[in-house]
Amino acid sequence: MTRALAASTPMADTATASRGIAWAGAVNLVGGAIGSVVGLLLAAIVGRHLGTVGAGTYFLVVAVFMIVSSVAELGADTGLVRYVSAARARGRAADVPRLVRLALGPVVVGGTLVVALAAAAAATYPQLFDPLPTSFVLVAASTAVLSSLLAVILAVVRGLGGVLAYPLLQGIGLPVLRLVGVGLAVLAGWGVVGILGAWLAPVAIVLAGAAAVAVRLTVRHAGGLTPAPARPADHRRLRAEFWSFSAVRGVSAAVEILLEWIDVLLVGALTSPEQAGIYAVVTRCARAGEVIQSAARVAVGPQISAAMARGDLAAAREIYSLVTAAMIWLAWPLFLLLAIFGDAVLSLFGPGFADGAVSLAVLCVAMAIAAAAGTVQTILLMGGRSSWQLADKTMALVLNIVLDLVLIPLWGIEGAALAWAITIVADTGVVVWQVQRLMGVRPRGGHLAVAAGLPVVVVGGLGLLARATCGSSLPVLGCSLLVIGATYLAASWPLRHRLGLVALVAHRG
Repeated sequence: MTRALAASTPMADTATASRGIAWAGAVNLVGGAIGSVVGLLLAAIVGRHLGTVGAGTYFLVVAVFMIVSSVAELGADTGLVRYVSAARARGRAADVPRLVRLALGPVVVGGTLVVALAAAAAATYPQLFDPLPTSFVLVAASTAVLSSLLAVILAVVRGLGGVLAYPLLQGIGLPVLRLVGVGLAVLAGWGVVGILGAWLAPVAIVLAGAAAVAVRLTVRHAGGLTPAPARPADHRRLRAEFWSFSAVRGVSAAVEILLEWIDVLLVGALTSPEQAGIYAVVTRCARAGEVIQSAARVAVGPQISAAMARGDLAAAREIYSLVTAAMIWLAWPLFLLLAIFGDAVLSLFGPGFADGAVSLAVLCVAMAIAAAAGTVQTILLMGGRSSWQLADKTMALVLNIVLDLVLIPLWGIEGAALAWAITIVADTGVVVWQVQRLMGVRPRGGHLAVAAGLPVVVVGGLGLLARATCGSSLPVLGCSLLVIGATYLAASWPLRHRLGLVALVAHRG
């Protein structure tokens, strides 16, 4: 089957013609932005209801949940995006059900093992999970497995071009349901365990919706087609190829999620749950800007995979250039404002959280640098270099842990923020070198220079002026958002061609 895919002639899928990267990116950006705002509201509700100590316990449990869920995916989600997209690009949509069956089996088996291990650990060492009851540990482990299945099913949707379904389910549906559930739990006066239960419950609902959408899209694309007969040797070859890519990606994803949450866990272990709660809120605020990177990744992943499958390096370069400029133009204003008015933003989460303002500013600088690199991680993966990414993330994780162990005892959450910032910059630099030098996918510089200079001058300049003259408070922040936002858009309009925005909107996959 693998050789048949490689030999297939690319065909135009007129029924699902792409509306372009700009459309896909905009849809995912809106969905991600709504989900990000809802996530911050959720953190604010939890912070105000539970305080810094209770919020610390909440985020520590969420951290473990996210790590387990990501590990249980085994990398099958990224594998399906790559292989399903490539199958469509080569006119082999009928092979999609075979790919899905190939991916789901090991994930289900691995998930069963996760639940069994959680049950054994909770029964043998209940003190490790205090104050959580054993029954909650089992529910949380089972829900983490459902969350991993959700990611795999949504990967099928992404690979089949489900532009609206992914942001509606993952970006909006899941966060909104969690917000409603946690809000009701707070109104009922529940404690940490009850609030965490309300946070877990919507996963099963969204999984059912995602499965229905995946089945519908699969029938639409492949229902009337008959897959080419696969010889046992071809099937074994495809399984080996798929899992050699996906397994490496699975380890890399586990390392990535550890990178995202290990500093929160270490802050809790080396300082206190209260400091962990403050730092967790700081990192959630800093990661709010990553919604732009996530939208770009979801939008360009299938198109990069298709371009690489066709050997069209010029198309990959064009996508990289246009999307990177748009990412800088959109993300840098947010990071600048978060860095300048960090204390005002953090005050939304309750008393004590504004102590993380310095940490937030440090992280925002690092996040801005990562955004300037564009979708390099996606290009690395869709180009089949999952082993490179594994090496990169492993190096970054080791670096982050070493820096955390040195800097957290010295400077607390500021040390954790500095450790993570150094790690982000180092990891980004390595991946940029790999993509641009080793893979030859280099963006054009003209769009990027304009996209970087505009927010620094307009947003950074006006933001610093507002803080110097009026101070930092929520009213000042609100007025600054209105004035700076209007000025930024007005300044961007005459530069829309130089920013590459017009070309991005006109681009078609």
